[in-house]
Formats: sequence, structure tokens, C-alpha cells
Amino acid sequence: MRYRTTIIGSAFVFIAVAARASAASSPASTGVIQILSQQPLAGQTGTDVTILTVDYSPGGSTPPHEQPGTTYAYVLQGSVVSKLDDGPTQTFTKGQMWTEQPHDHHMISKNASSTEPAKLLVFMIAPHGAELTTFLR
Repeated sequence: MRYRTTIIGSAFVFIAVAARASAASSPASTGVIQILSQQPLAGQTGTDVTILTVDYSPGGSTPPHEQPGTTYAYVLQGSVVSKLDDGPTQTFTKGQMWTEQPHDHHMISKNASSTEPAKLLVFMIAPHGAELTTFLR
């Protein structure tokens, strides 16, 4: 029960920090994160697998950030523009995915459309108890 409470608390903190970080640059444009599941990864002591969704409103984005583990992002709806580190800026459409290695700097993560929403399904494998997202300065 304590583990579940920690997960839920961490989700609320993450959402609050994301909202505050983007409010300074563009009000109401932050992707909305919903954690669907988080549990220990079988056979990997000290490692969790987290499944979440990110909903982007039209024109929505998230600030530059990084994750502590390997991340797989799958586009469920719309199109998402992504740029990792100094790599190319790429647009992913419904049914496409990309992978992020631990601590890759996700410099651009935004809805490609200013009129239609976009949604990601994210699987992340990370150390137990780690902050799921760290915003870059």
C-alpha cells in the first residue's frame, strides 16, 4: 500500500512540476501525463516498468527533459515532433515509435498540429524510486 501511495504522490508531483514549468513559457500547453501502471520488472531487482500516456492539446508541448531509464514512446493519436540531444528533429505519426536511452536530452516534444490533439503511450524501464522526468535548465 505504501508503494502505491508513493507512486500516486510522485505522479501528482510530476504533473504539478510540468504544469508550473510550462506555465512560465506558454500557459496551458503542457502535455498531460497519466500513469497507467508502475510495478517491479520481473527478474530485475531494483528496476521498475512504468506505463503512461501523454496527452498533448493542439499546439501543446513539454519542456526539455530527460528520463532515468530506457523509454519507448508510441504515437496513439495525431503526430508528435521529437528531438533527442543534437539529433535531427523528427515527426512521428499514429502507429510510429521511437526509443530514448537513459539520460538522453529530449529537447523537443510537442504536438505537430495546432488544431488536433496528439497522444503517446510510453513504456519506461528505470531504477526503482527514480524521478521519472527531470526538466533541463
